[in-house]
Amino acid sequence: MPSAHSPLYPDNTSNSNTNYSFLAGGGEMGALTRSFDWSKTILGKPDTWPQSLRTTLSIILNSKFPMFLFWGEQHICFYNDAYRPSLGNEGKHPRALGQPGAKVWPEIWSFIKPLIDQVLSGNGATWNEDQFLPIYRNGKLEDVYWTFSYSPVSDESGNPAGVFVTCTETTKQVLTRQQMEETQQQVLNLFEQSPVAIAIITGPDLTFRLANPFYGELVGRKPEQLVGKPLLEALPELEGRGLTSYYRELWPQVSLI
Repeated sequence: MPSAHSPLYPDNTSNSNTNYSFLAGGGEMGALTRSFDWSKTILGKPDTWPQSLRTTLSIILNSKFPMFLFWGEQHICFYNDAYRPSLGNEGKHPRALGQPGAKVWPEIWSFIKPLIDQVLSGNGATWNEDQFLPIYRNGKLEDVYWTFSYSPVSDESGNPAGVFVTCTETTKQVLTRQQMEETQQQVLNLFEQSPVAIAIITGPDLTFRLANPFYGELVGRKPEQLVGKPLLEALPELEGRGLTSYYRELWPQVSLI
């Protein structure tokens, strides 16, 4: 891939694409897109680009939401400032701009290429939620989770010519959720293995939410015969003993018996 100081990013701004209104604004990526020497790519100079590409780029560059674009047969890459942090450092930025998708994303190409093909073949948009897709960034391959959609961009003849990508990285949320699930499982294991009879009942109907094996032995029921049932339905022998009214007075402050 070219560096930011290669001929594709000419230092002589007199040859840059500053006169195209559809490339105006866009912060860092707007500036890089304007200074990029597109004549050395399959797309050619911006004055030859179709209106569909121009309009889409204007939207992407000036959006505050992470966006990416694959365009044409080589799936040439564009992206905006909001997307840029997902690329990290010592990785794909800024070299990804103007490069074929297969060259930019070799580590995940086997996964995303079928999605691109689906969109470009007219079979509709895609949606992936919390998708695990490790990418190369910050000098190494990192485990990353994404929620994203691939949508078609039609050319002037109405045929799909590009793939418009809206995405957000969800790595932090996924890892936090996984940690919570692991913690919950650990607590559940302790609950199940406890040598003390424990049950959890909640709600005005005093419904069993959990019951460990020792509690089941205490009341002469299997835990699965209790969970999900109101107290008096699961243990009708308690009717008339005053326990239910007592627990209803305590609910919802106390749910452990």
